[in-house]
Amino acid sequence: MSTNALGPMETMSLADQAYRRLRDAIREGALRPGEKITERDLAARLGVSPTPVREALRQLVHENVVERAGPRALRIADHSSSARSEIVEAEVRLSALMARLAARNATAEQLTGLASILTRTDQIVTDIEKTVAERGQEADVADQLTDVFLELRLFHHQVEACVGNSVLEGLLGHARAFSDEERLDLTMKLVPERAEVFRARYHEHRQLLDALLERDEERAEKLAAQHHHAALIQLSRS
Repeated sequence: MSTNALGPMETMSLADQAYRRLRDAIREGALRPGEKITERDLAARLGVSPTPVREALRQLVHENVVERAGPRALRIADHSSSARSEIVEAEVRLSALMARLAARNATAEQLTGLASILTRTDQIVTDIEKTVAERGQEADVADQLTDVFLELRLFHHQVEACVGNSVLEGLLGHARAFSDEERLDLTMKLVPERAEVFRARYHEHRQLLDALLERDEERAEKLAAQHHHAALIQLSRS
């Protein structure tokens, strides 16, 4: 467990930095499930004013990582394994529904945009493979892998945007088992030992795009369900 998870912040006190530090502290156990917290105490421990902490906590409450225990009381959410499983199931079902509706509602321009995202990502993956081939498995490709992750998250968010239903987008955003930041952190830790699994999952994005281009709602829904279920289960077990 990191002993510095809630040490003083070294750079400018921005809300997104406070958010990441609190997320890390919760994941590493420095802030425990069920523990009561206050803005003032967290701000003191982080060495910042309460304002960025307040904004970070607002986002964590939205993600169900922190919960309100009263008008002014907050605590770290204590999700049982069964509760986490149910959250994952909800995200998978909503993501699959969004893919079905995207196949139905996406405009030609939106589909072109999705294809462009995967084209960019393919080039980054090609560059990674070239670097590894030249320098071996010890090659430092962390920045490129991060770029791949960000492009693929953009792809999924754009699939959701194709639906054109802000209510469903809001429901899915609230039901996510992991934030994009947490997904990135966990993925970067898992990739080295499970490269083949991630490589296979990467190609699933192209299959989903093909289903969207063909307006095949049933296939798009099925592919999305399989893809998101496998990804979320792996992240949950990490």
